[in-house]
Amino acid sequence: MPSYNCTSCGAPIEVKNRFSKVIVCQYCNTHLKVGDNGLDPAGKHPKLADFPSIFSVGCRGSILGKPFTALGRMRYKYDGGFFDEWFMEYDGETAWVTEDEGACSLYTDLFEAADIPDIGSLKPGQNITVGDKRIMVKEKGTAVVEGGEGELGFYVEPGSKITYVDGISDGKKVSIEYTENEIEFFIGRPLLKKDIAVEGQ
Repeated sequence: MPSYNCTSCGAPIEVKNRFSKVIVCQYCNTHLKVGDNGLDPAGKHPKLADFPSIFSVGCRGSILGKPFTALGRMRYKYDGGFFDEWFMEYDGETAWVTEDEGACSLYTDLFEAADIPDIGSLKPGQNITVGDKRIMVKEKGTAVVEGGEGELGFYVEPGSKITYVDGISDGKKVSIEYTENEIEFFIGRPLLKKDIAVEGQ
């Protein structure tokens, strides 16, 4: 993987995953977009507060018996507190693990979401159809991006608002995130503590 220097402080930066779109300098916390011609500074943001988590950037282990490396995380603040989304290299592919008050879910399938109904019309308890999937909406809310660290699979400017919808489809968890520029549609599953093994813990 290529090595660069931070455009803000000059510190060495190595991009470890070919799917990473953003890397956050661990020295000055500048968010840097990864492009074909190098790194493009997107802005400097406060370092995330350190809350207890079983994960940390760079940690390794296994989830459901398959190896993972935690590449980075995005943090979102909402009325009930905050939740983190960990960008993972998981068994040779990319995945996201959401962590909310110690409860984790693994999302490995990302789908195009052009045919999702208008967010304003969705309500908890409603059934919707997206492609060939029938989804029951369980929760709908808004959150604000607080920032990120490490390597990330996409970039959302800290301070941006997202609308999220959590649901169930064929017994699997569904997460839909609406931002100003795109809609992301993930399918995954909840994780138990016994499903996650982190090296050194």
